[in-house]
Amino acid sequence: MKSISLDKQVKADTALNPVFFTKSPKITLFSVCLLLLMTTLGQAARYDKEAFFKLEAEVQALIASPTADAAPLEVKFIKEKMVLAKKAKAEKKKKLEGQLSEQIRAEMKIAQLRADVNALNAELLNKREQISASEVYLLDLKGQLK
Repeated sequence: MKSISLDKQVKADTALNPVFFTKSPKITLFSVCLLLLMTTLGQAARYDKEAFFKLEAEVQALIASPTADAAPLEVKFIKEKMVLAKKAKAEKKKKLEGQLSEQIRAEMKIAQLRADVNALNAELLNKREQISASEVYLLDLKGQLK
């Protein structure tokens, strides 16, 4: 009895094609997109040495502005995180410094929004007072007509 070898059983053109590669463009496109996504997400953000000093100047400007009066609690948090960020910078903990810097920027936005809300509330109270004064004046005029 003759033994038939594996080479004779498999066609020559399919034996050379690896199992992992397909002729489907969808799978190829998906693979390329996945690879691209993984490489871009894996990239570390560049560390900017001047960013901390810019942030420090922005914080000082915020503290000197009327926003500090409108949002004292947020300014307190900003000051505390700024101290921690300075400590992280001194200890050369770039990741912690970056995280704290982002938190400080978020707190600054919150403080600005709080100041905007307070200004809008003051405007609303002013409008209500004007309406009340107008209603009193209207009632006085109606009383004079009778």
